[in-house]
Amino acid sequence: MKILNNRIKIINYFINSISIEDVLKYILNFSKKKKSKFICLSNVHSCIESFKDNKFKKAHNSADLALADGRPIFWALRLLGSKNAKHLPGYYVTEKLCELAHRKKLNIGFYGSTDDNLNKIKINLKKKYKKLKIKYVFSPPFRKLKNAESKKIILQINKSKVDILFVCLGCPKQELWMYQHRNKLNCTMLGIGAVADFLSGNKILPNKFFEYLGLAWFIRLITEPRRLFWRYFSTNFLFIFLFFLQITGLKKFK
Repeated sequence: MKILNNRIKIINYFINSISIEDVLKYILNFSKKKKSKFICLSNVHSCIESFKDNKFKKAHNSADLALADGRPIFWALRLLGSKNAKHLPGYYVTEKLCELAHRKKLNIGFYGSTDDNLNKIKINLKKKYKKLKIKYVFSPPFRKLKNAESKKIILQINKSKVDILFVCLGCPKQELWMYQHRNKLNCTMLGIGAVADFLSGNKILPNKFFEYLGLAWFIRLITEPRRLFWRYFSTNFLFIFLFFLQITGLKKFK
């Protein structure tokens, strides 16, 4: 059953106005039931993806939880009247889930990223949480998987009995993957994207001050200008324009 309380529409996709404490309660409850659930970490990029691509919008809006990963998404929730809205950055949610898994003896796993990244993530997490149970790690090939390969992966994930699976495929691939596997995997999936690079230590987290100002994207842009310039330039301005239309009532989004 989807968590519909406090779901707020930003342009044409929905975000939960929820605290990290409630997120952890829901996930702990999900793990006890061993049912397939998935959570999206939502930012400006994914919002614009949902505006452009109906398949992505359907996948995102089918999530059991969608959290305000991006600062602008948090601000949008506040402007739309959600006084209890919380900013829940992906790395923060991931860290809290690892703490929860360590404390409650839950099994975790990672799907996506690279072998090098995954190895570093395992080492770093084990240093911090000595008894953390990392039961599954797999870096899929950068191509479309064959049916037999997909079935084998599903079987291995379920056999590992992970309670929380961190999916590190990047937006929009990870959201579509979680949506496609929502009734096949007996765990809670969380799409963490670039958080895998922070966990491995390959990239440095943005300064808290820049994050508070909503400029975490700018720090990433400086480190990866060729890859991110056009994405940020186009998505940020389009988001501002579309949200302006929404909040002023000049346009109704379906």
